[in-house]
Amino acid sequence: MDSIVIGMIDFHKEKAEKVMEALRGGGADALLLFHGADIGFYTGFSIGPSERLAAALIPSDGESVLVVNELEGELRGQKPWIENVDIWLEHEDPVETLAQNIERLGLEGAVIGLAEDAPWGWVNRLKERLPAVHFVDASMHLSEVRMVKSQQELEWMRMACAILDRALETSFERLHTGMTEKELASILASEIQSLGGAVGFGLILFGERAALPHGQPSDRKLEPGDAILVDTGAIVRGYYSDLTRTVFYGEPTDRQREIYQVVHDANRAAYEAVRPGITCESLDETARNVIEEAGYGEYFIHRLGHGIGLQVHERPYIVRNNGLELEPGMTFTIEPGIYIVGEIGVRVEDTVVCTTAGCERLTRLSRDLKSYPVRD
Repeated sequence: MDSIVIGMIDFHKEKAEKVMEALRGGGADALLLFHGADIGFYTGFSIGPSERLAAALIPSDGESVLVVNELEGELRGQKPWIENVDIWLEHEDPVETLAQNIERLGLEGAVIGLAEDAPWGWVNRLKERLPAVHFVDASMHLSEVRMVKSQQELEWMRMACAILDRALETSFERLHTGMTEKELASILASEIQSLGGAVGFGLILFGERAALPHGQPSDRKLEPGDAILVDTGAIVRGYYSDLTRTVFYGEPTDRQREIYQVVHDANRAAYEAVRPGITCESLDETARNVIEEAGYGEYFIHRLGHGIGLQVHERPYIVRNNGLELEPGMTFTIEPGIYIVGEIGVRVEDTVVCTTAGCERLTRLSRDLKSYPVRD
């Protein structure tokens, strides 16, 4: 087994042990993980979303086990730190297989930690099968470990961000009158893939539709004078990047310039305020104050940002009433916006990491106001 594989086995195992140490302090005996980012992060098994049960059972002491469907049998070759893989067949009841493993490990009366997004249909069936088991919320412990990224994780995120910077810049060069939001989305996805990334998502909105913060690409055609808002993500080794730029097709109006400058300044103010110890709510207020002082406060309708890593939205959330203090290694977005329904939407978003010295931008595409020439 080569040194890289050994290093990753150690990485996943150490993260799981760190969570279990915290859970033991709260009286838990084991951790039960299902599909999703957590199971990959804490075990090293990469299992995508599925209606078929996949679960990792990690006791505080003793043997851990992964329970998966026979279609996932090739996962044995991923060389994770959990060596015991119990495979259930298509005609078998996966909850019964999992329950039998809980009993085999002597956990039928244990306190077991779960993530907040655990599939409660399966969990409720486990409760019926093993009524003495007490399930507790382990979400905060799980997210606390994932919030602070290692140097290897940061390197993967830098790669994802670099791909995104280049892909978006290249895609903007292909703007032309009459192209649809869907066409630009397709071009962007192709650029991300050609650079070696996987496509995370792509929100492309022209003109008045840019005022829809979560709008999806449509058949709306590009016209001279439009603002173009693109919010997109690329993935490298399971780690996300997230970037939004708003550009203009043709010469922007004075009002468009004014709104863009306010959002740009709010992004910069938040970036300059990032440091270890600042609270998430203080960072949100820093950007929000810039927009409010410019008279557009009612049009900034969402939080300033969100954590990012194995999921595009994860803790920490940069929002009012969140007193969590930032630490070096925490990755998140800074994405102030102004949305005037029926007229315009502008958002400028970067993926950043808190450092001992302040803040590092992982996405580096220029934030200066940018307009593209009208082309037929």
